[in-house]
Amino acid sequence: MKNLSRFLIYVNRMKDIDDTFTNKLVKMITDRGGAASVAYGDQDTEGGSVKSELISDKEAVIVLGGDGTMLRAAHVTSGYALPLTGINLGTVGFLAETDFSRAEELVDRLMAGDYDIKERMVLRGDIIKGAGQDGEESIFESHTAINDIVICRDGKLRIIAVKIYLNGQYLETYKADGVIISTPTGSTAYNLSAGGPLVSPNARNLILTPIAPHSLTGKSFVFADTDKVSIEVVEKSETEEPKALVSYDGYVDVHISESCRCEISTTDEKVRFISISNRNFYDVLRSKMLK
Repeated sequence: MKNLSRFLIYVNRMKDIDDTFTNKLVKMITDRGGAASVAYGDQDTEGGSVKSELISDKEAVIVLGGDGTMLRAAHVTSGYALPLTGINLGTVGFLAETDFSRAEELVDRLMAGDYDIKERMVLRGDIIKGAGQDGEESIFESHTAINDIVICRDGKLRIIAVKIYLNGQYLETYKADGVIISTPTGSTAYNLSAGGPLVSPNARNLILTPIAPHSLTGKSFVFADTDKVSIEVVEKSETEEPKALVSYDGYVDVHISESCRCEISTTDEKVRFISISNRNFYDVLRSKMLK
C-alpha cells in the first residue's frame, strides 16, 4: 500500500476536551516527518464538508472518537474519497480500528504503507413527494447512509403504520415505532438493539428490522444489495395525518408526511476504512459484545 504522510485528524471535542489525545497524535505524526491538520467537528465544517484548507492536500483521515464520530467524519469528508481509520475514545467502537494505546503503531504502519483497505457499501434514501397537478412524482431530498436509514415516528409517543414494498411489490405492513434499513456495517448498531440479525460487513445485503412492532410475528428481512425497498407511512388518526422522521446515520433528519415515501437502495459509492489488524468481524464481536 501507499506510504501515507499527510493526515486530517477529525476530533470529537467532547471526547478530548483538553486536546490531550489530539496533541499527542499530531506530535507522533510530525516527529516522523509527516503533516497533520485538525478538524473539530461542526466547528470546522462548511456546507456539509470539512473546510477545504484543512483537507485538500491530505491522504487519509484519522478519527478520534467513537462510532458516531467515524460516521460523521465519513460524511463530511466524502467529497474527497479519503480512506479513514479510527482511534476509539468512545464505548463499543465497532468502526474504530484501535484504541489510543496502539496509536503509535497505527501511525508507524500508515506511514510505512503496512495496512489494508476495507470497502463498505453505502445506502441512498430518496424522499419521493406525491404526484402534483401534472401527475409527476419528484425527489424531494436524497441522502446517503453507511450504517442505516431509520423511518420512525415524529412527535407524539404512539405507533405508526408503515407499508413496505420490495422492488415495487407489496411485502408487509408494520405497526411499530418505525423501521430500520441497515447495511451489514450497521447491523451491529440500532439494528442489533432492535433485535435484528448480525451480518458480516463483508456481505452485501439490506437488512430491514421493525422497531418495537405491535405484533407477535414482526420479523426482520434480509434482502440482496440489488433490491430496492420503498416505505410509506400510511395510517392517520382521526384528527391529523401521519408524520414520520427519516434519519440517515443519525446525521441528517428529514420530516415526512403521508404524501411522501422513502425509496432505499445501494449506491456505487464505497466508504474505505483502513485496517492494521488481522482480527475478523467475529473476533471483534466476541471482544466487544460477548463479554
